Amino acid sequence: MSESSIHTNLVRLLAKWINEMLPPEDSSHMLIDVPENPPHKKPPKLYEFVPDIFVLNTTRYAFVIGEAKTPTDIDKNHTMEQLTAFLRKCSESNNSLLVIAVPWHVARLARSVIEHCKKKAGLEVVKTMVIERLPG
Repeated sequence: MSESSIHTNLVRLLAKWINEMLPPEDSSHMLIDVPENPPHKKPPKLYEFVPDIFVLNTTRYAFVIGEAKTPTDIDKNHTMEQLTAFLRKCSESNNSLLVIAVPWHVARLARSVIEHCKKKAGLEVVKTMVIERLPG
């Protein structure tokens, strides 16, 4: 499986996980960056980066940002800049969530990367989750 197909598969699994986590009425608010979605169903740019998933005005959260990462891109500078931007966006609301989906064998690394980004940016209060066991 190519790197892009692994990423797309992770995005789809993350979308399914978020959909199951939120009440049914919130799923219509989910914007997903997958090839088959038209532009109006894709997430907006947040501080120069487009997340894989964006859900606005949910019952539980002001918004949810979802990002899928493959083993080869989890610790790249681009990823750290991207995650920091998403953390900054989440810090604008005290009730938001950043969810990172990764294959199980890089979950510890992903947690370390996100904690590093939070600490470096002074955004330790932002709620984050690293999801490694996705449905599917």
